[in-house]
Amino acid sequence: MNKLVRDKIPDIVKEDAKFDILSNDEYRLSLRDKLVEEAKEVKIANSRANLVEELGDLEEVLRAILTDASITYEEMDSIRQSKVIQRGKFEKKVSINI
Repeated sequence: MNKLVRDKIPDIVKEDAKFDILSNDEYRLSLRDKLVEEAKEVKIANSRANLVEELGDLEEVLRAILTDASITYEEMDSIRQSKVIQRGKFEKKVSINI
């Protein structure tokens, strides 16, 4: 089982860990797995400092996905802003019973 790690981890670990370079397809799938992993860590963050750290990790993965897909942050943010105009934000804490 492979787990995507940050680029400098092989230099930091310096143990007998085995590192591989993923194919483009494996990388794309691993990025999405990592996004879910980081989102779960955001969910269970138990302090403000931990939340800030986990959100930073989440954004790093998001930016890697954007780069891999040749999407600029500005392009994504433009779509986000359009949705805000059409559907609103999440400020009013509205929930739907499903």
